[in-house]
Amino acid sequence: MTTVTRAKTFLDVLADSIKGASAHNRQDQAPPVTVLWPDKDRQWEAMLSLLKDRLPLFVLGKYVPDEHIGPAYWLRCVIARTIPHPGLPPEKVPVLYLPGYSRQDLRALENCPVELQPLVELQFRGVLWSQKNGRDWTISAFLQSRDVGLGIRVETDHRTKEALQRSLVKLAEEPIKSINRAAPLRAFYLDGLIHPDNVKNVLRWLNDPEGFRIMCPEPKWAAFVALCESEYGFHPDRDGPVTAAEKLGQQQGNWDKVWRRFSEAPASYSTIPDRLREAKPQMALPLFDLSESWPQSNELEEAKLGDALLNLSKLDHDAARRRILELEEDHGKRRSWVWSSLESAPLAQAIEHLASIAQVTADMDWGASLMEIVHNYARTGWKADLAVLDALASVEWPDDVKAVQSAVQAVYRPWLERIVNLFQEAVAAAGPDGYEAASPPEVTDGTCLYFVDGLRFDLAQRLGMILDQKDIKVEIETRLAALPTVTATAKPAISPAASAIVGGEGFDTITKANGSKVNALVLRKLVSEEGIQILGPEDFGDVSGRAWCESGNIDEYGHIHGRMIANHAVSELRRIVQRITGLLHHGWRKVVVVTDHGWLLLPSGLPKVELPEHLTETRKGRCARMKEGSRADQQIVPWHWEHSVPIAVARGIYCYEAGKEYEHGGLSPQECVVPILTATGRVSPATVSIGEVRWRRLRCDITVEGQADGARVDIRTKGSDPSTTLAIDEKGLDVEGKVSLLVEDAEREGEAALIVVISSAGIVLAQTSTIVGSS
Repeated sequence: MTTVTRAKTFLDVLADSIKGASAHNRQDQAPPVTVLWPDKDRQWEAMLSLLKDRLPLFVLGKYVPDEHIGPAYWLRCVIARTIPHPGLPPEKVPVLYLPGYSRQDLRALENCPVELQPLVELQFRGVLWSQKNGRDWTISAFLQSRDVGLGIRVETDHRTKEALQRSLVKLAEEPIKSINRAAPLRAFYLDGLIHPDNVKNVLRWLNDPEGFRIMCPEPKWAAFVALCESEYGFHPDRDGPVTAAEKLGQQQGNWDKVWRRFSEAPASYSTIPDRLREAKPQMALPLFDLSESWPQSNELEEAKLGDALLNLSKLDHDAARRRILELEEDHGKRRSWVWSSLESAPLAQAIEHLASIAQVTADMDWGASLMEIVHNYARTGWKADLAVLDALASVEWPDDVKAVQSAVQAVYRPWLERIVNLFQEAVAAAGPDGYEAASPPEVTDGTCLYFVDGLRFDLAQRLGMILDQKDIKVEIETRLAALPTVTATAKPAISPAASAIVGGEGFDTITKANGSKVNALVLRKLVSEEGIQILGPEDFGDVSGRAWCESGNIDEYGHIHGRMIANHAVSELRRIVQRITGLLHHGWRKVVVVTDHGWLLLPSGLPKVELPEHLTETRKGRCARMKEGSRADQQIVPWHWEHSVPIAVARGIYCYEAGKEYEHGGLSPQECVVPILTATGRVSPATVSIGEVRWRRLRCDITVEGQADGARVDIRTKGSDPSTTLAIDEKGLDVEGKVSLLVEDAEREGEAALIVVISSAGIVLAQTSTIVGSS
């Protein structure tokens, strides 16, 4: 007879953790008299009935001894064993659950609730079941703990928090492997535990037949077998999972619903793809030949697409364009297959963006004048650059990356070379005065000027799309960057302090006043002298005035990681959006985003051109300051800060250094056409401010003035980062706009912190600095 091992559940781990709190060295330690389990918000209360069969568990409350519940003095007698209780066997350490009370309530000797006071001294003779940082265990924290919990991520939105509480008893009985497959846990999954359905049960069985069988009592299993026979045409025991998987792949009858459910959340059923692989018919009838059902079919199509992309190198530009559009027609449908959502069809994702490149690069007739070329780039050309980033971000495996690079080389590079050459010819034809670099934008009261290094025009367009979705009005203007397009030259030129700056050595600038080299610190000082506030990363400033802030490491990352900027740009734009949104919500009327320059990106590498170093004073990747009197076969442009200084720029897309995928400093629409993005909130910002702040040791009483529905207050070391909280928990305001927060860690007393008011969407509405524990 085969012995079946029951799968370990969340409840098993929880019980083991509580038991483990009483572990001690019997050689030199006395056992703790009790394990104290504080639970301020009563999150764990629903679990007590399940745990009483596993633990000697007692509860503080009204006197109901048969249910292990009683007041403090009765509990002390039970713990001391002066009152015998059948729920407390000899040699067992009792667990004392304290609903409605926190660890801090036990520690607060002076303010401890009367009903809890008789138990306070037990914390010195017993142990607390709590986190390493001393905080009480919440359900979410325990699930996510890698040390003693399950190490499973839980989403933090409000719906998930509510679903987690109401599904706790059902979740407790789920196998850990099953929960882990559903990570990160969301409301949909948790509520599904409470309201099971036939379709889900079929998928759960198919995903883990043995585990599902073990979890089913006989009556429940018999009902499941009957359901499978009547509704799905198979017997779980006699036919087995391969037969069921074949029926799933054929999607006939009720199996169509099962397939659609599987397609909605395939990551929750991690073994079903392998079942489908095993079940694919060798000779399928045309009626049942659904390629999308079988992973082998998708893999075969991916391999074909990869080979086709590699073969583009044999074609000229127009033929390669046409071939890519054909491939999109053939493979685009696979983006709707389940394998795409499982990230098993990266080339099917990439071909969509490669097709965009093919469409945009069909037009190489951009006119001859500088303004015509700038206009055409700002109208459509940037879409090709963005599509290259999207295509690169779609793939990870080396073979897939190689295939995408081949396509980019075939359709993007010829177009890029053409428009860069056109741009350089137009700049030369316009003469020294025909290229007008952007002047610093006017900064009026209520405006925050936000500098983002290396925000290329295509990324600014995407930034505008994201902001628009957040109900923020966006306008994007087109300007030309200062030459050469390197930060040392172009950033001071776009700053409000430009009039206080002149050219120095190399591409650097100096102050007019004392000749100091303009670095980031000096530039901020000069901007401040213009009467403009300098905001740190967590600051919001006085919204009635003017401000300058900076962030972003797009350019720095690109120089180090090359084509990987395609992946990094996604998270970088997210941070920029958060900063803009926070500034507008705080009360700034406008946020004007400026940048210094763009950049060229060619994943197969930019070609090299020679420029002897002995002819130059300073040389970068695509530009060089020439020595006085030196000559070279290079296009020369005047330096923005001193027109008599000749600057050589590499022709076409060439670099002066080999092996560069990412570079700037030269003449191209990608490097020179820069955005000025103005963001304006369409709705009035929440008008709140922080009034009185009063500390009583580690407790802070705060008054918030103004109105913001759903606002909460927290104490943090970094205003916009909730992970830096010092308070036990953020709290909402009472009807008078007041809140009291407690800093749990006494060692934090005397440290600098920020009191922040956060909207229901997580945006910082107001903040002020404070010293923990200050009087």
